[in-house]
Amino acid sequence: MTPAAGRRRRSPRSLLLLWDRVWLRRWHRYRGPLWLDRLLLALVRLGDGWGWGLVVLVLATTLPLPRFAWMTGQGLFAAALTIPLYAMMKARFRRVRPHQRFKRVSARVSPRDEYSFPSGHTMNNLAIAVSIAFHLPWLWPFALALPVGIGLLRVMFGVHFVSDIVAGTVFGLLVGGLAFLVFPLLVPPPF
Repeated sequence: MTPAAGRRRRSPRSLLLLWDRVWLRRWHRYRGPLWLDRLLLALVRLGDGWGWGLVVLVLATTLPLPRFAWMTGQGLFAAALTIPLYAMMKARFRRVRPHQRFKRVSARVSPRDEYSFPSGHTMNNLAIAVSIAFHLPWLWPFALALPVGIGLLRVMFGVHFVSDIVAGTVFGLLVGGLAFLVFPLLVPPPF
């Protein structure tokens, strides 16, 4: 028997799971100073929807009312597209969360639902942010970095795998772009 014949070929799925496990363990083990841990927890909580209150406040005070109302409608339209999409995907794939799969991983934040794939937080927040950033180019760095960064923090906090965040990012970008293209056809812009 040759050495190559003795090696087992890994499937793409098993390679993905191995990759996810390696990164999950690396990030989940990190423990910084208490102040940093609390700051990261606050950032994760922004991804629950609280950060949008601050965004709405800034946009409401800087944009004319018709433009603000229309862009808010477009963001809500993006969310209306995203939420059923990720709910269907989670029901289809039924991937258990890291803290359910591995004994040494604990959930440091409570997950909103049972399954992890794809990351609904990343997908929803990115779809809304991207649909708005098309109109306000100065928002692009924040629109991309915050949802993805908050998603990756959820890996560190034990409720997602990295591939959940990658999938949420891809679908969030697609839905945000779709909302940007379709919403003006449904509701003509007032500006």
